Amino acid sequence: MTVTSVILIIIALTGIMLIHEHDTTLFSRIRVPTAILPDSYQIRLDNIRKAQGVTSEFSSDRNSVPLYWLIYDLHSGEFFGSWAWIYYDLLSVALIVYAVTGIYMFFKLMNNSKHKKP
Repeated sequence: MTVTSVILIIIALTGIMLIHEHDTTLFSRIRVPTAILPDSYQIRLDNIRKAQGVTSEFSSDRNSVPLYWLIYDLHSGEFFGSWAWIYYDLLSVALIVYAVTGIYMFFKLMNNSKHKKP
């Protein structure tokens, strides 16, 4: 449950940051060193740059990424790898089920309380 709560907080905070990224240039100016990020993240970035044929363009910035990229990858789940997409999907389905059953229970209780009043 704790992991789920942390993931929901990350999704919410990064979503807010993505919505307001145009309000400031801070997210595009700040670079995050990849040394503090998981090794798999650097490998994935290198593979993306290689596939796009832009490895030479990022030679000086190879060991850092713009904060905006990190925020987007955290929000979309790409930061955590492919398992995160499955987890995010399951989490989304659970939230939908909770919302629908909560609405159902609310109206059921409202309906029951109307029948009990004289």
